[in-house]
Amino acid sequence: MTDSGRSTPTLAADDEEMTLRHAAAGAQGVHVDIDLTEDDDDDEHAVSRDLIPGELPDPYTNDRFGPAGAQDDHVDIDLTQDDDDDERAINRDLRPSELPELERQHRPAGHTTCDFANASCGTICAGSRVELMDGTFFHIRDIMKAPTGERYLNGIVMKRTWQVMDKHGINGQLHAVLPKQKNELCMIIKTVNGKPGSSLDDLVRISLEDVRTIRHVTITNDRFPRHSFREHGLSVDSSNYHEIEENASLVCRWKFVEFIDVAARKVTAFVLSPLDESECDQGCGLPNLQRFTAFRSPAHNSHKSKTKPPRERQHHEGEKRYISADLFAGAGGATTGMITAGLDVKYVVDFDADACHTLQRNYEGRIRDVRHMDMRDFLAVIQGAQSDDEYMVDFLHVSYPCQAHSWLNRGQNRERDLEGISLCYSLREILLIVRPRVVTLEQTNGILTKEDGQHFRALIYDLTKTEYAVRWKVLNFAHYGNSQPRKRLIVMGACPGELLPPFPEPTHGPGLLPFVTIHDCIGQITPESLFDNMGLGASPRTHQPYNPHTQLRGCITRSGGEGNMHPEGGRSFNCRELACLMTFPLYYQFAGGITAIKLQIGNAVPPVVMKAVCEEVVRSLRKSDEEMGAWRPEVVVLEDEDEDESDMAATRLRGARVGRAEDPIVLDE
Repeated sequence: MTDSGRSTPTLAADDEEMTLRHAAAGAQGVHVDIDLTEDDDDDEHAVSRDLIPGELPDPYTNDRFGPAGAQDDHVDIDLTQDDDDDERAINRDLRPSELPELERQHRPAGHTTCDFANASCGTICAGSRVELMDGTFFHIRDIMKAPTGERYLNGIVMKRTWQVMDKHGINGQLHAVLPKQKNELCMIIKTVNGKPGSSLDDLVRISLEDVRTIRHVTITNDRFPRHSFREHGLSVDSSNYHEIEENASLVCRWKFVEFIDVAARKVTAFVLSPLDESECDQGCGLPNLQRFTAFRSPAHNSHKSKTKPPRERQHHEGEKRYISADLFAGAGGATTGMITAGLDVKYVVDFDADACHTLQRNYEGRIRDVRHMDMRDFLAVIQGAQSDDEYMVDFLHVSYPCQAHSWLNRGQNRERDLEGISLCYSLREILLIVRPRVVTLEQTNGILTKEDGQHFRALIYDLTKTEYAVRWKVLNFAHYGNSQPRKRLIVMGACPGELLPPFPEPTHGPGLLPFVTIHDCIGQITPESLFDNMGLGASPRTHQPYNPHTQLRGCITRSGGEGNMHPEGGRSFNCRELACLMTFPLYYQFAGGITAIKLQIGNAVPPVVMKAVCEEVVRSLRKSDEEMGAWRPEVVVLEDEDEDESDMAATRLRGARVGRAEDPIVLDE
């Protein structure tokens, strides 16, 4: 990553745990394995550096393919047989004990609530927080009494942050998905897809015998380390490390929600989110507007010693035009979806010259800036920006290179794979400077399991470390009007105080609109649309004609896809047909030769899918503006230990002045 001469901006952090555990064990003269599972790993160099060649297994292969071939600088990864059809990595089956818990009534007929109960550790009541025998924690919501006289507890399980999605891989402990900070907890919730109400209403039942001891746990959405034992003058050292873990106060700021499809008996989506104000202890929750304003203001994230004042953002009454950017934009599949969903595009970035020329041909005057540059160079540019908000947008989409994460990649060019992987570790640095209200990422499902899912977990960590709420799910693109049933992982994040948009509801499929067919896509092609090289690119084939009123049998790839054969028989699809099958507009112009055009099409995010995602983003941004607009603070004081008096005064002024979320950014006319 390019060195800008400045340190990367960081958020509040605490790295006491690993150091002290290491010191305590080392003082006894024993061999120390540094366990990062309980470490406040706030040195972002641990997660934001480039990988070195020796760090990935060799060969970088899968048993289905046998030994990797010789290295080749040009390797077309054919995803015709899409590796993303295997959803086991994310859509896990329910364990036998989970379904009965979901179906159980929290207050069955004949069961009554009690004011208190006597456990082995003493008297507990509704609202108490306890540690359980298995080392987890429990927020008691109800104390229930069965007709038999037995008393039991309804509530929410909480785990230490390092235990969330805790997993060991072939090389040991995997990357955490939440900052690993001492005595910090996360709620663990399972809920049914589409169930109304708060996910915090999905309670778990435990017996009184499960309770080990009463603990002091504060439930808040305030920034770390506020409300923690650190504010009471306690500091961790090798002499009191375990004492603090066992007896000091704890704080819960996050919730991890698994969404369950009961009919399929699978977990199909996930959310990691800071708690909402309504979910916090009384007096311990921050309003969304306060958290939002703090994050989006330059004083919070300033990465420069000298900055220009932020520009006043113009707002035209009745106009809600949100500003967006697209990184690794390629030929503009995602960009096209963003524009058709009503977003203004401020800038796009890609390292492929033909792709950038394609964007300029189609959107000259509509995209303010098309940057042809490597992502490391772009990072250097935004780090050196003259104004804090020069690159700030409402919505950011990032499509990191996916080839290295695909199980169909046989590892024939490890150097290129490592370079692609290393790019994913730039996310947090981008977020801290660009500060999007909402960010989305699209990626092959292989990232969930390749290298034990380490790189996926690192992406999630970068989001949560920057205090973004995040959800992820595998979407079948055919359900949103795409002609091919390609499945892709979509990750969606929302900055502090911003509403986390939902995934779009399917529009095509059983009981909905019919699936889009090959004929629906290529039947619209006219001779006038076959300009430049768009009528070329078809190759002879020996297959027989087949019904065009079906979906595409194979996925469109970088080379066109060997499984994609024209329904007329005897040939493959030409460039225009491939573009239409990927849902690009009929007269979309592509730069470059046939190979370059196919590469751009195969690498694209289908515009129709991105349009569906962005429409949800726009709806969510508007709803967020309305909700924050309805909130009127008596006094808003955004304190920051590192702010000087002028920064604090400016922050107070902003807090008092803002009666709604900041107006959408409007491009200079």
